[in-house]
Amino acid sequence: MKNSECVIEQYRGSRLVRAFKPTGDKAYPWSMRVNGKSYLRTNGWVLSKILPTLVEGSRFKTKVVPERPGR
Repeated sequence: MKNSECVIEQYRGSRLVRAFKPTGDKAYPWSMRVNGKSYLRTNGWVLSKILPTLVEGSRFKTKVVPERPGR
């Protein structure tokens, strides 16, 4: 699966906290959706939010899901 074919979602418990969707832009390759708003983000910024959630005991759960049209 390529980055352009997936969305990264982060949950706290069963509540979706934020989602990262690829934009195709070289400067800001990710769009972060949180509280109904979207923000453009760099690869480094996204990694800084994802990597800490991958350790055991994290309050967040990170999922990579296939992109669906209209999402």
